[in-house]
Amino acid sequence: MTSTAPRRERVRQATIQEIKAAAHAQLAEHGTAALSLRAVARAMGMTPSALYRYFDSRAALISVLAQDAYASLADALEAAFATAPTDDQAVRWLLVARAHRQWAKDSPTEYTLIFGPQPTDLTDHSEALINELERSVAVMFRCMAEAIAAGDIDPSVLEVELSPGLREQLLAWDCADLSPAGTAACMSVWTQLHGLIALELFGHMPEPLAGSQELFDQQMLGALDRAGHRAPIDHHAVIARADGAAGPATPVRA
Repeated sequence: MTSTAPRRERVRQATIQEIKAAAHAQLAEHGTAALSLRAVARAMGMTPSALYRYFDSRAALISVLAQDAYASLADALEAAFATAPTDDQAVRWLLVARAHRQWAKDSPTEYTLIFGPQPTDLTDHSEALINELERSVAVMFRCMAEAIAAGDIDPSVLEVELSPGLREQLLAWDCADLSPAGTAACMSVWTQLHGLIALELFGHMPEPLAGSQELFDQQMLGALDRAGHRAPIDHHAVIARADGAAGPATPVRA
C-alpha cells in the first residue's frame, strides 16, 4: 500500500498538470468564456466523465489556473523587490512596476485571466487563490508603505480629496496599517500601473506610444509624484539607476 500510493499520487498530479496545460492552450486560443471541460477532455483524449474526477466544474479549473497565475506574478514581483536597492524608494518602485509589466507581456493569457473580465461562474475563491492574489498585491503596497515610513512619500496631500464615505471605506479595508490617505496613495499608483499595462496589452495605445518603455517609466514615476513624493523625482537619474547604467543616484533634484 505504501509503495503504490505515492506512485498513484504522482500520476494524479501529472494528469492535473496535463489538464491545466490543455486548458491554458484553450484559453490562449479561444479566451476564458469559451473554455469548457468537454473541450479540454477532447484535447487530452479523455472522456468528460474522467476529467470530472480531477475538476468537478469549469469554475474549479479556472480557479486553479487563476491561482497559478497569481502565484507566478507574485514570484516575479517578489524577486524584483528583493533585488532592488533599498536606499532609493523611487528606483525600487520602478523596478517592481517594470517586473509587473514584463510579466504581463510574457504571460498575456494569464494576465487576461486574472485582470480581464471575471468569469461569471467563478463566484467562490479558494483560500489558496486568495493567498496568492494577496501575495501579488502585497509587494506593490509594501513598496509604498516603506516609502511612506521612510518619509519619502507624504500622503497627507491626498487628505483633502477624501470624502467621508471614501475615508470610511479605506479605514474598513485596514490596509498595511496605513492611514486612509496612505491607502489612497497606494491605490492611486496601483490603479495607474494596471491601467497603463491594460491599455498596452489590449492594444488601446496609439501606435507611436505602443510598447513604449519611456512612457511607462515616466508614468510610473509621475504616479509617485502625484501620490505625495516629498521632493521632485529626477526621472533621468532614477531610470538610469534602474537600467543599471549609472552608479548610485539620488531621485531628488537640488
